[in-house]
Amino acid sequence: MTTPAQAEALAKKAVQDYLNACAMQSRDDIGNALMKLVSVTGVLMACTEGREIAAQRLEGTAAFIRINGPQFPKKLEELH
Repeated sequence: MTTPAQAEALAKKAVQDYLNACAMQSRDDIGNALMKLVSVTGVLMACTEGREIAAQRLEGTAAFIRINGPQFPKKLEELH
């Protein structure tokens, strides 16, 4: 079983590889590609846990971002 820290490191690597493979040209492209990833992830969560739990997890993440995420766009850097 993977630890939460290991899972986070794997997720960051997977997202970095995914974004590199998408070869985006703009911030809009990056946002659209990430939303597609979130959408697919949400559907997969619903398939394994049901739509209510999946929606609650995504809503919790959105609430966290609303409070803790950067207010304005930042310079994109390598994920750490």
